[in-house]
Amino acid sequence: MMQLKQSFLGLLSVAFVMSGGIAKADQVDIIALISDTSNPYWKTTEDGLENTAKEMGIKINVYSLQNAADSEGQLNQCEAALLKNPKAIIFSPVDSVNLGSCLRKATEKKIVLVDIDGNIDENRVKEMGSDVAFSVGSNNYEIGKKAAEYLDGQTGKVLIIEGPSSSPNGLFRVQGFQENMGKGLTVIASQPADWDRLKAADITSSVVTKNPDLSIVFAANDTMALGAVEALRALNINSVKVIGIDGTVDAVQSIKEGRLTASVAQLPYLMAKEAIKKTDAFLKDRKALPFRQYVPILTLDQAVFERNDDPLLQYVR
Repeated sequence: MMQLKQSFLGLLSVAFVMSGGIAKADQVDIIALISDTSNPYWKTTEDGLENTAKEMGIKINVYSLQNAADSEGQLNQCEAALLKNPKAIIFSPVDSVNLGSCLRKATEKKIVLVDIDGNIDENRVKEMGSDVAFSVGSNNYEIGKKAAEYLDGQTGKVLIIEGPSSSPNGLFRVQGFQENMGKGLTVIASQPADWDRLKAADITSSVVTKNPDLSIVFAANDTMALGAVEALRALNINSVKVIGIDGTVDAVQSIKEGRLTASVAQLPYLMAKEAIKKTDAFLKDRKALPFRQYVPILTLDQAVFERNDDPLLQYVR
């Protein structure tokens, strides 16, 4: 009888250890919800999240979208993330409201929430019943300002290619550019291309055809900037300077080839690295941080690559 009891207790012990082992194996420390990784910016973000987590021994799952506008798909991903009971969720919402219900549930479950890429408004999130610890991203107004400063002393007509009207980041970039533009520059058109390369190319073709003395194109991201470059090349126009934002792989290549004039790089790899490090530190000490945690930005052009002496270049991917 004693032997049977010991055997039974032994089986219980094994079952407990096994179930504990399974739970531990399935445990995820951080889940990240990001945008469409066919966009080089978000692919670099994904790499930064995964590589940094691996270096730090943090278990992470990164969910990305097939379509950058898929708000419902991202909500479904967020709901699935809750089932894994992560310690933290790092997220970049499609818009200001699509994750509202899921973030409220996460707050109720005491899951730490961290915004990445600076897409949310702190007060708006609180009104929706969520508690977001902090946001890691670039200062988008400063990005636009940097682009304007790069053109200091230039004169002529300017085309601004905007992002979607629903994107606060895109709006801040354009605002920063316009409010810091030199007096010698005149905006002759400002039109949205919704982060789309082909739309940006069409806008550029139309504007430069009507204004052959166009001097500068400022695009609110590199995808649109490269669309503008393609349109100008198709028309055999080499005199127009094109400035983009993000510092993507394709933009860097275009700059080195002498096509794209410059890009104000957000350094998404560094942004992702900082998001993981700050989230890990917060999980350990719960020390409150200022909501906006900005990462450095870097204006890239041929001269910067030729000098190759800026320490931030290590984060350009």
